Amino acid sequence: MKKRILSLLTACVLLLVTTPAAFAALNNFIPERSYAGQFTDVPASAWYYENVKTAYELGLVNGSSASAYSPDDNITVAEVQTLVARIHSTYYGNTIAPVSGAWYTPYIEYCIEHIDREICSMAYMQDGGRAFADTPASRTYFAYLMYAALPYSEYTQINTIANGSLPDVDDIVFMDADTRIYTLYRAGILTGSDTYGTFNPDTNITRAEVAAIISRMIDPTQRISFTLQEKPQTISLDAYLGDWYFNQYPDSGLSIEKIGDEYYLSLTVVQGNGLRFNGTMEPARLIDQGSYFATAPFFTMQATTAVAQIRPQGSQLVVSCTEEGTSGLSLNMSGAICSRR
Repeated sequence: MKKRILSLLTACVLLLVTTPAAFAALNNFIPERSYAGQFTDVPASAWYYENVKTAYELGLVNGSSASAYSPDDNITVAEVQTLVARIHSTYYGNTIAPVSGAWYTPYIEYCIEHIDREICSMAYMQDGGRAFADTPASRTYFAYLMYAALPYSEYTQINTIANGSLPDVDDIVFMDADTRIYTLYRAGILTGSDTYGTFNPDTNITRAEVAAIISRMIDPTQRISFTLQEKPQTISLDAYLGDWYFNQYPDSGLSIEKIGDEYYLSLTVVQGNGLRFNGTMEPARLIDQGSYFATAPFFTMQATTAVAQIRPQGSQLVVSCTEEGTSGLSLNMSGAICSRR
């Protein structure tokens, strides 16, 4: 009998402990208004239409005016904290107390108390006479704070994203933002800007992207299952700068130079005693294609256009070129080997 009473008391204690969490749920988010397509800059064909509709109806976002949402505008630090405060307070049934000051002060104060005192209080700092709260938020800042709006238990994994597989996330040094971002990818809330999952951590985030992310957070049916592609290994041309000659045609060659962060190719093909030649009219910019570099179409010395590809191969370069049009000296070549002069 004593054991049964103790078990019953234990069950009651556990019930009392877990009851508050039971009331904290995504079903606390109830539409409070309807969206009837009033934002003329959110067409029904837009990829973010349903996201804006969901976020608006839940009262999480507003338009920039009665008839516009401004999907391409950036969101500010203050607006990030406002969204985080609204989501967190709704989920946990809290109240955002009115506080005198700027329009965003109550939301920042809520985030200071409930989310992250150190990071959120920085919104009051000044940068050149401008409050940090009014500056555009980076993707890293947005993801870091938005993660904290819901408990970890709401981020059910639906995607397999291995640590180290996101191209530009592991180098983020802002607190534990990298870990939080991986969690949001795995939950189908973040998807990246390409098939490799590129996050672009230092760029600003748009209002369209914000609507997509918060609607996926609140409505798990909008979360996205995906499989990342492995990004091709990129090759630097830094070790291949300078002049090169074609092994079969020693009088012909090319040079690679670097201007800023861009690489440029100059190509010269010589025939006879140097009286006839063809090549790039102006240096052609080389575009990284992963395992090789390619130029956009360039004008040649023989009044035609051509495209070229170069691929580093050990201490040599492999060059291919296709010329469009007829010229006195063709640039067409495939797999030509170059060595350093």
